[in-house]
Amino acid sequence: MPYFDARNGPANCLLHNQGNGTFVENTEAAGLNVDNNRYSFACAWGESTSNSFPDLYVANDFGRNNLYRNNGDGTFTAVSSSANVEDVGAGMSACWSDFDNDGNQDIYVANMWSAAGQRVSTQMHFQEKASEEIRALYQRHARGNALYRNQGNGQFQNISQRAGVEMGRWAWCSDLWDFDHDGYPDLYVANGYISASERQSERSDLSSFFWRQVVAKSPEDAVPALAYERGWNALNELIRSDTSWSGHERNVAFRNNRDGTFSEVSGALGLDFPEDGRSFVLADLDHDGRLELILKNRNAPQLRILHNVMKDIGASIAFRLRGTKSNRDAIGTAITVKAGTLSQTKYLQAGSGFLAQHSKEVFFGVGKSEGPTSVTICWPSGLSQKFENLPVNHRIEIEEGAPAFIAKPFAAPNPSLAQAGAPPTLEPLPSQVDTWLIEPIMAPEFSLPDLTGSMRSLQALRGNFVLLNFWATTAPLCPDQLRLLNHHWSAFTASQLKILAMGVDELYDLDKARSFAAQEKFSFPLVFATVEIAGIYNIIYRYLFDRRRDLAIPTSFLLDRDGMIVKVYQGLLSAERLLEDVRSVPTTAAGRMQKAMPLGGVLYQGGFQRNDFTYGVALFQHGYLEQAAESFKQVIAAKPDDPEGYYNLGTLSLRRNDFKQARQYLQQTLKLRPNYPEAWNNLGMMAAQEGHPDEAIQNFQQSLLLRPTYAIALLNLGNVYRRQGAVEKAQNCLNRAIEIEPDNPEINYSLGMFYAQKSEMQNASDYLQKAVGLRPDYPEALNNLGVLFVREQDYAKAEERFKTCIRIVPSFDQSYLNLARLYALRNDRKKAKEVLQDLLRIQPENPSAIHATEMLNEVP
Repeated sequence: MPYFDARNGPANCLLHNQGNGTFVENTEAAGLNVDNNRYSFACAWGESTSNSFPDLYVANDFGRNNLYRNNGDGTFTAVSSSANVEDVGAGMSACWSDFDNDGNQDIYVANMWSAAGQRVSTQMHFQEKASEEIRALYQRHARGNALYRNQGNGQFQNISQRAGVEMGRWAWCSDLWDFDHDGYPDLYVANGYISASERQSERSDLSSFFWRQVVAKSPEDAVPALAYERGWNALNELIRSDTSWSGHERNVAFRNNRDGTFSEVSGALGLDFPEDGRSFVLADLDHDGRLELILKNRNAPQLRILHNVMKDIGASIAFRLRGTKSNRDAIGTAITVKAGTLSQTKYLQAGSGFLAQHSKEVFFGVGKSEGPTSVTICWPSGLSQKFENLPVNHRIEIEEGAPAFIAKPFAAPNPSLAQAGAPPTLEPLPSQVDTWLIEPIMAPEFSLPDLTGSMRSLQALRGNFVLLNFWATTAPLCPDQLRLLNHHWSAFTASQLKILAMGVDELYDLDKARSFAAQEKFSFPLVFATVEIAGIYNIIYRYLFDRRRDLAIPTSFLLDRDGMIVKVYQGLLSAERLLEDVRSVPTTAAGRMQKAMPLGGVLYQGGFQRNDFTYGVALFQHGYLEQAAESFKQVIAAKPDDPEGYYNLGTLSLRRNDFKQARQYLQQTLKLRPNYPEAWNNLGMMAAQEGHPDEAIQNFQQSLLLRPTYAIALLNLGNVYRRQGAVEKAQNCLNRAIEIEPDNPEINYSLGMFYAQKSEMQNASDYLQKAVGLRPDYPEALNNLGVLFVREQDYAKAEERFKTCIRIVPSFDQSYLNLARLYALRNDRKKAKEVLQDLLRIQPENPSAIHATEMLNEVP
């Protein structure tokens, strides 16, 4: 979906309280089904028209927000647009408050303020094909928070820029309260998304990447866009790999200037914390009449309690209400306090900001006002009560319908709270961690020689428990770990535990590792991982946990008798713990759950399940095709009706040129999901390569019927038409493809070859050069660009292109052969032979090089 206006979010629900302990879903009947397809993040209730019926504001991520006006009869009307509060943004939270004391509740919406977004979204090449109206929507997404002033006539005005409250960074919870007791509510915003650890702080923040590679690639409609999808995938991988995204952002506090504007005072108040803030609540914990701020962060310290120690602030008064005819907690009650010339109205609310519920006591600052203080209470039942001569600096208790109030003075300030406590000490991460797996995972098979040359495999150890230890001579802890394992080897053997140590040293440290292993004469076998085996196990470790990290050394896997990894040890492990673990390896799901969970409890819904599909994709992307196939097979074994598993097995088989197997998997994919355009495209690719153009065309056309903007299918169909000589059809397909993905190197290459076939050399050259510019290591494009220059008799440029291709992709034989032909054409047989010899050194049995050399040798 387009980033600026996503409409594929899950629906919100209104549950109507039946008054008997049950609820009934009433969304559509209440009219709240209108525009109920957005990515809602938070909602807040308030009164936009002072009709004693609460209205609902919904803050939505990736698009427009919603305001539903209460009709007073159990139904709502969507008035977002007419009320002027539908402004787009990355809505995170919302709150209602009368910030200017005009008697009307205003709305503050927390979005995202991004310096990178403001910079990137205003550049000319950003969404350059979009209209200015669409570009403006993207730019609004980066501009920050919105303050909507209630005009008193059912409409609002966005005054956030004029008021100076747009800048809230990556905002989460936001709310207003009067922290200096001057009678005007001030504003606080908790912010920051993901901050990497200090040791990773040298890495760049992902904010710019997000705007350049995700938002800038967003489609304007609901049609899938490969670049957009890849951007999100990369981003999700990076934030799980210790990279910051809007990290170390400081929370923001704004002081109300009482003239419709605010001043940023975060640092002066000591509220500019750099943690990843999420939510906060307000409560008078010590009953001194000043609200404490309880701040919740994503990272440590996860909780902060802030005591208000400001000097020379105004007086205050608090109200504790209890409903009788209305609901017990008096939710929805309007409280209007008049003190001198100051008049303020607040509402007792249920929920505000983001995941926050403040104390149900309602606090008012009354400044230095002199004279009597009165209050008017408008209860949800419709009852209105007025009380005169209330004492300030007191807590006022009022029961609905009672003729009098109870006033209790605030407690004296606690002197011990006047000074800040000791700064929180961050607990260092432990160096030794062991983790039982809720769902075991099969250890990838291997067969590697030990120091004696004997082959060692996990298959041969089935029936025993196995500790697979990963070590390297460059890791200081490893020698002691191996010696400890060797010292207790007899005890391990008695417990039917086999030890297998796998060295993962780099190639240049391998001799040192072998020398160390031979010198120590360990009782258990040691093997040395190939680059592929080390890479596979690195991926296994990397995706075991949500935080993506490379395999730390030393690390050990405990395998059960079936070769399943049941426990992971990071850092040094003790022999006693290992022996105890072997004796207590759980064999049931309940037993594994009990071992793995840090605390007891009952799981009432859902379950914990490893995603083998993620493993398959990661292994596939890294070129470990055999292991990727095993992961996808585990996917379809667990979910035999999952088309994604079959599709990926088919694509993997296609990559391995196993067309028979690929066709079986892809056909099964289409049985489960006939409208799978990628599967039809892959079937078409196989048919084309096997010399069945009619079948290929039919498959590509079916793919495009399902997704008309599928650029790869258009490219493949255009290439089939080009080979058939159907010039007009080929050109039409390729032009449509380049229009959809102008920066796709394959499409540019195919258009270059199309125009070369038509002898339109300038067009051919332009597209081939663009393909090379987009992918500098594109051997076919470099080579054919050289061929094009030969046809134009520009031999110097041709020679340069062939040499560039040889330098960048030395395994690509065509550039050697074409460069040799060029030298032969120019009667420089010596250079031609030298080029062919260079190729034969890399590919001694290359038949074309051998034949060309023989021909050159025959020429006198």
